[in-house]
Amino acid sequence: MQYHVGDLVLWYKGPVPARSGEKFRNRWFGPHVVTRMMPNNVIALETPDGEPLGKPINVNRLKPYRSPDLPGVLLLPSSGSDQDPKTSPDVPTTSTS
Repeated sequence: MQYHVGDLVLWYKGPVPARSGEKFRNRWFGPHVVTRMMPNNVIALETPDGEPLGKPINVNRLKPYRSPDLPGVLLLPSSGSDQDPKTSPDVPTTSTS
């Protein structure tokens, strides 16, 4: 994956903890902003507030951040109560003869 300065990424933090109860804990943190590209696939990150994260991170511990507000996704009503089935053009009518 190619990252560029300004991209938003999630950072994978650490191995599975040995303590019980934390096995299913989320270990992806972010979003963070890529601030600098370095040799050997190392990237410097900062928080969205502009605070650096400290040590640079290898790209193997990053993945692109996808916003939960995806453009172009149309939410349909969960029930058909908004339309009258008798007048809706999508509902086929049956005649009883």
